[in-house]
Amino acid sequence: MELSLNEIISLLIVFVSLLLATFLFSTRSANNKSNLLLALFLIIGAQDADTVIIRTFINPSHPALSVFISMTVLFQVPLLYLYILSVIYSDFKLKWKYLAHAIPFIVINLMLIPRFYSADPEGQMKFLGQNIISAPPFEVLTSFILFHIQLLVYIIACFVTVNKYRKVLLENFSNASLFHYKWLFQLIFIFAVESFLASLKNLFMFLEIDLAYRYSMLLMSLLLLGYICWMVFRAMRTPELFRGIDSKLQPVSRMVKANGHPEAIKPGQSDLETGKKVALLNSFMAESEPYLDPSLSIYNLSKQINIPPKDLSLLINHDLNQHFFDFVNGFRVRKAMEILKDPNKEELTVLEILYEVGFNSKSSFNTAFKKLTRLTPTEYRRKYLLSAA
Repeated sequence: MELSLNEIISLLIVFVSLLLATFLFSTRSANNKSNLLLALFLIIGAQDADTVIIRTFINPSHPALSVFISMTVLFQVPLLYLYILSVIYSDFKLKWKYLAHAIPFIVINLMLIPRFYSADPEGQMKFLGQNIISAPPFEVLTSFILFHIQLLVYIIACFVTVNKYRKVLLENFSNASLFHYKWLFQLIFIFAVESFLASLKNLFMFLEIDLAYRYSMLLMSLLLLGYICWMVFRAMRTPELFRGIDSKLQPVSRMVKANGHPEAIKPGQSDLETGKKVALLNSFMAESEPYLDPSLSIYNLSKQINIPPKDLSLLINHDLNQHFFDFVNGFRVRKAMEILKDPNKEELTVLEILYEVGFNSKSSFNTAFKKLTRLTPTEYRRKYLLSAA
């Protein structure tokens, strides 16, 4: 059997996806639920990308089974959404309510019962042999529409969830190297691009633009193959990219709306109680230097300063109008500036200094330092040591 380039790429996608899914199933780690969801996502993606195996070995003799398997693509984007939840939230659990994600799959298969599933194999093949381009059956057209609505809704939900995750992390944790939400954003973005190309390919098919259909099919297949390899190796090789947070943590803006917290302090506005809390906080940060702990969080700091976590979060993230991340890193940078200006500590490298003041990533230190001083740490040291000489 001679295979086209698209079919060869399709088989490669199936092989790589199933190989990595098998690895994820067999690996025992603290991320078992995430591994399971990712493996299922890969398996469904493999069957959706397949243009050879099902068509050649299943469809001719078992058309109903072939369609049923193809319809499992309706589980792919919900699995991606659940996977994202599982790596974001440390308290994620698989719950019965998640079975609601199967509703589109159930609805479409119920629609196919009268004219397709209930027919004999010959009738099923006749149904599939209809011209789905010029006169698509009602069930097929409805399935396409529902699938694309589902795709759009879940992709938006994924982006919203990751954005909420980013806000909560910035408001509650002090070190950027502890979380790399950008990876999740990239994961969803590339999937969205791949889904857009798939939709474009289907549009070209319905419009009977053959050349555009074939090129979009090839581009989509190449992107999917690269996406699967990139996604899985990144997830397996760097599990430290994920810092799970408690699902009960909410962005400060949501807490403000729920509690009717007053608006943030504006310049010249008098608020004695808030002013005292801010003075206490700044004094504690300067004297006790809790920011030297690279894993400092709102919760850790609240226990040290004896202010409830919720109140402390509102004080910093809302009243001071600063993310906790930026607030803490400001103290770290100012501490680093003192060390860099000190001629007696000239032997310390920038790397040693950034670890000493509480950073655990050179890139995050350089970004925070330049944001405050408009100079790199090396430029800052050179400038002040030369002026002191």
